Amino acid sequence: MNDPIDPPISSESAGDEQVLGGGVANAGRVVRVGSEVRRPAPPQSRLVHTFLHHLQSVGFGLGPEPLGWDDEGREQLSFIDGDVPGHPYADWVWSEELLTNVAHAQRRLHDAAATFGGDPAAGWAESAGAYFPPRALAAATPLFCHNDLGLSNVVVRDSEVVGFIDFDYVRAVDPLFDIGVAARHWAPLGVPLAREGRPPSLDRVRRFGLFADAHGLSVNDRHRVLDLVTDFLAAAFHNVQALATAGNSGFETMIDDGYLVANHQSRAWIIANRKRLTS
Repeated sequence: MNDPIDPPISSESAGDEQVLGGGVANAGRVVRVGSEVRRPAPPQSRLVHTFLHHLQSVGFGLGPEPLGWDDEGREQLSFIDGDVPGHPYADWVWSEELLTNVAHAQRRLHDAAATFGGDPAAGWAESAGAYFPPRALAAATPLFCHNDLGLSNVVVRDSEVVGFIDFDYVRAVDPLFDIGVAARHWAPLGVPLAREGRPPSLDRVRRFGLFADAHGLSVNDRHRVLDLVTDFLAAAFHNVQALATAGNSGFETMIDDGYLVANHQSRAWIIANRKRLTS
């Protein structure tokens, strides 16, 4: 295993690079080279690699192995073979079996992260801007979490989760925030974008209940998850606009697809359905 602080720089030729689909911030810039993934390295990538090394060391097998950086400065990670949901979403993405598997895998990730000794005050996810609302960072017992377990960051085979990818937003937070971000996408909580192809017959209240049950959440926990999701959506509303204004084409596309309206409607839906979601 490479040293997590100062891993070697690879001199391997990029050779045949296969562009991998999905993602927003790095859309079109993540490639596969043989058994590796190479992607733009965010400023916090060395910190993220220490976290990934920890997951490897405690036997959490659903994260990519960090392999260092190539001669272009891109981070190198092991490729996890499987299917990653993409637009428009196929019907298998919405199976209740997969929904609960995601929650159980996330719970395993939390257990693995509990022994990580990273410094919460280091430069984790500084490039994320307003992504983290204040209540998410004010937990009495913070935990280093993924914080971005949307559909495109989960690798699946036969309704089983075989990997989590894109750990750029790892940071010590209230773990209920991490659960809320995942539930926002997987339940889903709120209103979808048209391009996502989400079936209109999904019972979002039931699906949130299944996700929360898999995490063993109390009624009070569920209320706090909804508070944190609402905070997250309010922060994301402004953050997406800022990133689009800065020229990030992925976020410009989100706005063109109606994200800002869907975000506002999603917050309203959560507020209107809070009693049903927590009963």
